[in-house]
Amino acid sequence: MRIYVRIAAVAAAGLLIAGCQQEKKTEVVPVGEMAEYKDPLYGFSIKYPAEWLSSPEAGHARFFSAQEVDKKFLDPLGAYPNGAVIEVEVTRTPTADDEASRLLGEMKTQGYQIISNEKKTIAEKQASVVNYKARFSTSVELSGMRILLPLDSALYDMHFAGFADVADANKLIFDASLQSFKLPKPIVKGRDETLPSESFASYDAKLFTFEYPENFDFRSLPKGKNEMVLGLHGKRLDCNIQFDVFSAQNLTVDKVFDQNKGKYKGASSAKTLIGGKEARYLTYSATKDVERRVYFVVKDNRVYRITLDYYKPQRQEYLAAYDKVLGSIKLK
Repeated sequence: MRIYVRIAAVAAAGLLIAGCQQEKKTEVVPVGEMAEYKDPLYGFSIKYPAEWLSSPEAGHARFFSAQEVDKKFLDPLGAYPNGAVIEVEVTRTPTADDEASRLLGEMKTQGYQIISNEKKTIAEKQASVVNYKARFSTSVELSGMRILLPLDSALYDMHFAGFADVADANKLIFDASLQSFKLPKPIVKGRDETLPSESFASYDAKLFTFEYPENFDFRSLPKGKNEMVLGLHGKRLDCNIQFDVFSAQNLTVDKVFDQNKGKYKGASSAKTLIGGKEARYLTYSATKDVERRVYFVVKDNRVYRITLDYYKPQRQEYLAAYDKVLGSIKLK
């Protein structure tokens, strides 16, 4: 359920009070490290502060600035901390323009103070950008920006809001998050949909950053004795990207490579650069239809092992995408 619907229910009970109150301003929060969410159902993506709490569902993503802030949005008069939210919800509808108009009218009838309502370009589409306030008591006020973006078969409903002066304090974060919002890329007719997407997303894995095809999904893998294990799989589940990070035990990349190459029977070897560091890699057949490349690179006494699996008949297309992944890697 949309956050504003819950708030509207409180307003409808007679708790929305008109009037103004002088607010104590806080310093504007700078934009720090951002994480990216990609919706598994609709394919949209948006960035949010990495330290915020996420509560995503397919088609409905919510990110809160602190613990129990989600409860504040459900119960504005409750004893919960003031905080902020970034929210995106998608509704399938063949009449998205009409639905957007209905929701805007609903806000007005429920007592929201509409500060401004402008047409702006969001993600290369026309959208209504509504700035509003809602007062629930003499000391509880919500300020926010709501964006209604109608498409042919869906309505994107976005909120960037906060209680008291939190909305103003997070203005730069809201702007950065909104600018990061991307709609899914249209499918190119005649192109094999299982191939890696031509559009890429970025990811910060703490020890390194990289970019990956947008139609690859993260998967949960056991960490074992490694410092980190991170995996993604494509539309074909036998086409994967995996990062393993473990101790180099003060060995060079050549020594690490020599210690590990015996595990990969029948593999050919070569050299390259990854993240500005010399790397060694092996190529061999993992199965009848799947080829595998395993890369080794060492930095700060850590081994970064990168494993790439791809469908042999489409080697050229997969390697083109994987080259972009490898070229984007930055070791911290």
